[in-house]
Amino acid sequence: MPARVLTLVIALFCLSVPLHAAEPATQRFEPVTRVADAPLKLNGEGIRSLYSLKAYAIGLYLGAPADSLDSAMKVPGAKRIEIVSMVDVPAEHFNKPLIRGIKKNLPRDEYEAMQPRIKAFSEQVLAIGSVKSGSRLALDWIPGRGTRIVVDGQPSTTMIKGEDFYRGLLAVWIGPVPTQDDLKAQLLAGRSAP
Repeated sequence: MPARVLTLVIALFCLSVPLHAAEPATQRFEPVTRVADAPLKLNGEGIRSLYSLKAYAIGLYLGAPADSLDSAMKVPGAKRIEIVSMVDVPAEHFNKPLIRGIKKNLPRDEYEAMQPRIKAFSEQVLAIGSVKSGSRLALDWIPGRGTRIVVDGQPSTTMIKGEDFYRGLLAVWIGPVPTQDDLKAQLLAGRSAP
């Protein structure tokens, strides 16, 4: 990957201001998926972009429509964030913005208390090695078990415990300080049928 493109990709994952309007990720996501044997409906989708470079498409799946982080977390049952990479990127460049996004959206004491789980999550992400263009990465919440990473259909064997941790992950995109404001609005479109 040329140095200029790599610099743009890193900036894209790290910046938290909307520099280019998110666009619908049409036909990238199925209207319904299953997590832990529960059907989940696509709540909203969009594309994370910087100028003309598109980094990834993202979809939020829930058991019922939601229009805020709080309402998404109140929906009972499993949840899924699904990301389809549109560029090749080292897992490290995917991991850093996630951790930074969690930190921006949590009170300091809560973020500090979560450090062992954040470290365990980071180790799983870094173990992926690289995220290839076209790869599908899912971040699932499974009630009573925790958060798992699924890469191209292969789930991790280790779960990160605590619903508060999954809330922190969701906040990266739909929290008070989202990675991109217009992308947050699209993910919270609540298009799912009741």
